[in-house]
Amino acid sequence: MKRWMLLGLLACACGGSNGGNGGTPDSGPGAGSGSFTGTVNGHSLTVRDAVFGNPNSGFVAIIASDQANLCTLLGGTTFPGGTVTVLGVAVANLNVPATNIVAGAYQFFPLQGHGQPSPGLYFDGAFALPTDCVGGGEAFVPTGGTVTITQLGTTTGTHLKATYSNITFEPTDGGTANVGTLNGSVDAVYCANATASPSCGRLLLARPPTVE
Repeated sequence: MKRWMLLGLLACACGGSNGGNGGTPDSGPGAGSGSFTGTVNGHSLTVRDAVFGNPNSGFVAIIASDQANLCTLLGGTTFPGGTVTVLGVAVANLNVPATNIVAGAYQFFPLQGHGQPSPGLYFDGAFALPTDCVGGGEAFVPTGGTVTITQLGTTTGTHLKATYSNITFEPTDGGTANVGTLNGSVDAVYCANATASPSCGRLLLARPPTVE
């Protein structure tokens, strides 16, 4: 099966919790957190929530945003409006034989249409400023850097923790100019809505690798 992930943007401004996350064994509220330095095309990211998808897989989404209640938003159908900033990555364990994601350093590789990478740990994703639920807005794709998972998350309360080192970006329209660099970290909570096809979100495409 080809591994691919459509990373969600944001959705409905309906109420509710962050998908019932938090508690044991990580203490604190059931919401993710994070901090980043740097900008992308002049835009910074102030993290108000961070989530990750199904950890029992070799391909997992990690999404951070300036929107609270991110898991609920990903499962909605109406764009919240205003300025929205999202950083989404997909981490892929392409080692052979195939296994779930593991703790370790994931190097950047453009996972769609750029040939077969050697076995290893890779990430791809996008930094986006969406304007609707169906792909409108600006997006910038990575050109380098490392995402290091320092703690694996679970569906039962353990947060996923990761650091982002020298993630550089370029426009998605074919431009090659370096438009910025981000460094930082996230402490993300599990979200069942962080799937390949969230209800609202068509802009952040983690480019799929050609692997079976």
